[in-house]
Amino acid sequence: MSTLEDLRRLPTADLEEAVVFSEWRRLRHTSARSLERTAELMAALGHRPSELRFPVLGVVGSKGKGTAAAYASAALTGLGRRVGTVMSPGVLSNADRIRIDGRMVDEQTRRAALIRIEEARRRLPAADPDTGYLAPTGLFLLMGLLIFDELAVDAAVAEAGIGGASDDLSHWPLEAVVLTQIFGEHLDILGPTVSDVAKDKAAVMGARTRFCVSLADEHPAVPARARATGTVLLQPTPEAFELVRHMPEGFQRSNAAAGVTAALRMAGGAHAPSETAEALRTVNYPGRLSVHEAPQGRCVVDSAVSGPGLEAALRFAEDQMGGIDQVLVCLPPGKDIEGFIDALGEFRGARRFVELPGAYTGTPRGRCGPGSGSRCMTWGRTSMRLPGPGSCRSCCADAAPWQQARSCSPH
Repeated sequence: MSTLEDLRRLPTADLEEAVVFSEWRRLRHTSARSLERTAELMAALGHRPSELRFPVLGVVGSKGKGTAAAYASAALTGLGRRVGTVMSPGVLSNADRIRIDGRMVDEQTRRAALIRIEEARRRLPAADPDTGYLAPTGLFLLMGLLIFDELAVDAAVAEAGIGGASDDLSHWPLEAVVLTQIFGEHLDILGPTVSDVAKDKAAVMGARTRFCVSLADEHPAVPARARATGTVLLQPTPEAFELVRHMPEGFQRSNAAAGVTAALRMAGGAHAPSETAEALRTVNYPGRLSVHEAPQGRCVVDSAVSGPGLEAALRFAEDQMGGIDQVLVCLPPGKDIEGFIDALGEFRGARRFVELPGAYTGTPRGRCGPGSGSRCMTWGRTSMRLPGPGSCRSCCADAAPWQQARSCSPH
């Protein structure tokens, strides 16, 4: 094992690899993430989640968490709050998972937090298949909240990795929750049924949760958990929808409105000043129904992971471009590949599946893949892109603070 002095001399990307990903890479095929190990790490750090000096808004759901988190953060910034945000996964790299007022924290601060976490981790028993491993998403979340506590933010917005009660986000008492749409995803971890997924995600509501802005009330587990914890269930407000009316109608606008509603409520329920509307207009989210000019022509990029999401993206692309001749799909395992195949069943153009080189996500197993039949997507390039994490790097290399696109990192 390298000494701490050796780690301090590493480039930041290598330091991050050693601290955040080492247990996951070594044990992911033989064990599972361990919330208990994260709790032990926090104890070794002297970090007490119940004693945070700022409220935390948790964002959970099957799709749209990033949009809700980005718009909640931008709204709080526009309301004059100093806001820390933890995104999951990152935007262009893992470095921009952690932001304050929309801007990445500086490299020196990130390095100091990584070393602090590693010092505490070395005081724990070594991870093995029986103990489970520290999940990278949980370590980034812990890292962000340590930084936010040190830099005295007024509020934090934290996006869950996978799940709710089974995610490391559940360690922190949440003042507020945004719950986006829920569907059958990660059933091997959260399932086996969609009802199980809803129950796991809704369980982030706790005794200190004042309200939950929900887009998933159709699942009985959501109102049941709200009643059990005394949490007020809310819907996105007309004012919030008006503030994000520039966005495409549908899932994306609803998720953004949910985030804005939560921000306004956290700030005391006051009406949004002009500064809030101005901050919200700065959010530019490539990879979420965004239109781009590519060498081969115009293309729409979206990050749908369900059949209904793909259908919405197809409608948007038809409206923007007047027709689609090709669709490229990159979808990680655990997502709705069957829904994608069905949504493309009547599509007359080329349907292509592409696995990202070097991505951790891998290729879904099912009816789709090279040589697996006429209904399935094949390898190649396309005019409409429905990416998994990491496929928007070229279009936002110079992104402003709230300009975002996803990158690939393990959960």
